[in-house]
Amino acid sequence: MAKRAALEVQAVSKSLHAKTIVQDVTLAVEAGEVVFLSGPNGSGKSTLVYLISGVYQLDQGDVWINGISLTREPRRAKALVTTVFQETLFDPVSSPLHALSLHARFYGARWSHKQICAILKEFGITEPNRSIFQLSGGTKKKVELLKARLVETPVYIFDEPFAGLDEQSRQQAEELIRERKRQGRAVLLISHEPGRFDWVDRRVYMEAGRIMPTPAAKEASPMLVEAVVQGWKEELRSQLEGQHGLQLLEVHSIEPSDQEIEDILKSLGLDKLGARVQVLRADSAAAQEILKHLGGTAQTVSVPQRSMLRTRLKLSAEISLAQLTQLLEGQGLKVLEIRRL
Repeated sequence: MAKRAALEVQAVSKSLHAKTIVQDVTLAVEAGEVVFLSGPNGSGKSTLVYLISGVYQLDQGDVWINGISLTREPRRAKALVTTVFQETLFDPVSSPLHALSLHARFYGARWSHKQICAILKEFGITEPNRSIFQLSGGTKKKVELLKARLVETPVYIFDEPFAGLDEQSRQQAEELIRERKRQGRAVLLISHEPGRFDWVDRRVYMEAGRIMPTPAAKEASPMLVEAVVQGWKEELRSQLEGQHGLQLLEVHSIEPSDQEIEDILKSLGLDKLGARVQVLRADSAAAQEILKHLGGTAQTVSVPQRSMLRTRLKLSAEISLAQLTQLLEGQGLKVLEIRRL
């Protein structure tokens, strides 16, 4: 039997007040993948979120979360997904501190009140004991977002996570989503925001309760990607090119920072001893001659720590960012950043 995706929605339908809201929806999100779900108001996106999260019961179909069936084992399945709802479901008379403490405890996360207060402060929430119904819309959204900050699950759903947020909070929310992606979590992102989401892996469109098919030509078209990796070797070029339509367009070494130089020297058993390190790009004879005039000596060392140096790759590929990341890591590379161009 084929391994299931981290999140699988299979032929799900739901009617409310004799009206079909979600009809025969099938959707999958792989681990380490961000799927962007868009569509007009009333298309059924938020209802689908409630179905996946177990808030609404399914009329038809099933949802599999990390291999667990929501219809057969609802309690286990619900514990494997963290949902940031468009409108918070927290008790309005509860406080952010109390609500988030209970939420973390339900998922088995151990956070002290002091730690939660510190995280609330990071997001600009300075009144942790104030009732949620007294908070502004933007602050309520921050409290809802912090559910995904406090709890680690295989699957995350973010329904309109940027609504009502100021620019700084928007950046914090985006970084939270990116961090979960980097950790290999499956993320379903729903948003009406016009901003660029060049870091998502796939886009899915929903209309009138159905997932609309993506045009085949668009699905197959290659995308341009920039990746920053550690451990690049030129011999990897021939091993990568041709796989999944991948082409290496540019390869550039990134100038190491002072901290990276210091780390490499320390890995070789050398110590700066508080003095400034100057790296001379010269052959050994030239370096010896320069240092002779400076009253010093030169020692030639090899740097086997190639894995510590960064390289910027520009690629063309016909696979998702998550699949490309797995391909690069399968060649022994450490992927630090990856994004669409």
